[in-house]
Amino acid sequence: MIGFRSAVIAIAVASIAAGATVASAGERVAQNWDQMSPQERGEAYRNYQRFQKLPTKQRDKVERNYERWQQMPPQEKERMRSNYREFRDMPPAQRRDLQDRYERSKRPR
Repeated sequence: MIGFRSAVIAIAVASIAAGATVASAGERVAQNWDQMSPQERGEAYRNYQRFQKLPTKQRDKVERNYERWQQMPPQEKERMRSNYREFRDMPPAQRRDLQDRYERSKRPR
C-alpha cells in the first residue's frame, strides 16, 4: 500500500502523464488532450510546468509513483480517487490536521 502523500502525487501525475484530468464537478475524466476543456488543459499544462521545475530527485520519485499507479487494479485506483475527493472536500483545518497526523506518523519513534 502506498502512503497518502504518494497517492495524491500519483493521482496528480497520472492526470498529467496520461493526458487525463479529474474535473471537480461531475468527476469527468478526460482521456486525451482533445477531450479536455480549455480550463482543464490550462490546469494540466500548469501541472506539467510545475513537474518540470522539480529537482531531478523529486521528479524521479513522482515518476516511480506514477509507474506504481499504472500497475494498480482499477478498483484500487478508484478507492484512491475517492479518498482524494474526500480529502479535497474537507474543510482546510481538517485537511491540515490530517496532514499533520500523517507527517507525525512517518517520523521515527
